[in-house]
This record gives sequence, C-alpha cells and structure tokens, in this order.
Amino acid sequence: MSSITGVNSNFGFESLAAAMTKRATDAQGEAALSLLQGTMETVQQVNATAAAAASSNARVGATVDTYA
Repeated sequence: MSSITGVNSNFGFESLAAAMTKRATDAQGEAALSLLQGTMETVQQVNATAAAAASSNARVGATVDTYA
C-alpha cells in the first residue's frame, strides 16, 4: 500500500512541475511576442521617418529661379 501512496505523491509533483513549466513557457512566449511587437512598431516608425526624409529631399532643387 505504501508503493501506491508513493506513486500518487510522485504524480502530484510531476503534474505540479508540468503546470509550472507550462506557465513559464507561456510567460516566455508572451514576452517574446511583446518584444517582436515593439520591434515591429519601431521599424515602422523608422521607415515612416525615412520615407518622409526621402520625399523632402526629392523637393530640393525642384524649383529653380532662372530669372535672377
């Protein structure tokens, strides 16, 4: 009968360990997704800034006063 108690005890610890591992994995996944989302937003901002700078540079010299 003591071997059955030992098995039940081990099962409880194993299921607790599995639940804790799942929670840790879920937390790491959420952190990774948050990091990727932040990176994506930063890249979009950089691209928007670069596009604005490129379009403003394209206008330089577009109007030339030749009647001076």
